[in-house]
Amino acid sequence: MPKYSNLPLLFLFLGLTSISAEVIWGPSVEKSGGEYIFETGNKYPNLSGIRGGSRITFPRTFPLFGIQGIFTQDRWEISGSLKTSGWYQKSGQARDEDFVLGSVSTENGTKIATREWSYRDSATIYSGSRNFADGKGKSTVFENRAEVYGRYYFQDANPNYWVNGSGFFLSTGARYSYFKYLFYDVNQYIDSSPVFYGPIGNGLSFSNDLWEFFFGGGYRYSSGDFYLDLSFMPSIGRIKTRDFHVQRSINFFSENYGLGWASKAEVGYKFNSTWLSYLRVNHRRFFSEGRFTSQGGLTMEDIASNLVSGFKSHINIKDFSIEIGALNKIDWPQKKENLD
Repeated sequence: MPKYSNLPLLFLFLGLTSISAEVIWGPSVEKSGGEYIFETGNKYPNLSGIRGGSRITFPRTFPLFGIQGIFTQDRWEISGSLKTSGWYQKSGQARDEDFVLGSVSTENGTKIATREWSYRDSATIYSGSRNFADGKGKSTVFENRAEVYGRYYFQDANPNYWVNGSGFFLSTGARYSYFKYLFYDVNQYIDSSPVFYGPIGNGLSFSNDLWEFFFGGGYRYSSGDFYLDLSFMPSIGRIKTRDFHVQRSINFFSENYGLGWASKAEVGYKFNSTWLSYLRVNHRRFFSEGRFTSQGGLTMEDIASNLVSGFKSHINIKDFSIEIGALNKIDWPQKKENLD
């Protein structure tokens, strides 16, 4: 299981800072939804004369449990969090498709076009296809996530939740996540002669290693017992995956790079001078393109694919989550002066 790198050092730092600053901590529970799609294909005939591709779709419906720490001083804020699913959680029905493409099929790989300032909010790449193999089954997912962010506040905004004020802030940060899907109890359809449809057991495992880097900003309003926090941060990222197909005994290794964004809307209620609760809605998009290589296999076609330098791949993620949590401002005891 991958480690959380050096993020725990952040929490040690938060606990050892001087009492002139504020240190805040708290637990959270998050329920996510959305979809994760791995897609590859070619609209034009390859060396074998086939125009087609494949698509693997996993749902992003599962809970996460977390803890976070926040250090504030003057107009600065540094925050970090650790989140985990805890164990393999049921995530819904997954799907593994193999398809052929025709002359009228479309390929739309560009989701965020920086030069044209255009955005296409779709996780799929190929349309107008016909499936010749289609597997549907159950899926589970295990995920660990670590995040660290920094903010600088302007106007009357204050990083201390318990201080009234409003204004904009700039924000930057990084997020690392490791997650692995298992695809099982698969029923597969194959357009063969005769047509095959029936259970095949385990389908595949799909592990992911994702780094994302953010830069953006937002707005905070705090008055009385309530506060509102809004943010929007474009991102760049890199994802490496290992896709192991059990029935074919073949691995596919991919490395993709892409663009995305993350947004957050949060509203909170302050119970007293040290405790508050919040409700947060998170949105995340990540669209990437890269290449994958194969290793292993049982058939001559699979083994021959090991000799190819690589195939085009797209990995796109669209997810959202609703998060509830509590925050506690540590009430440091006053230092006592030594008496002579």
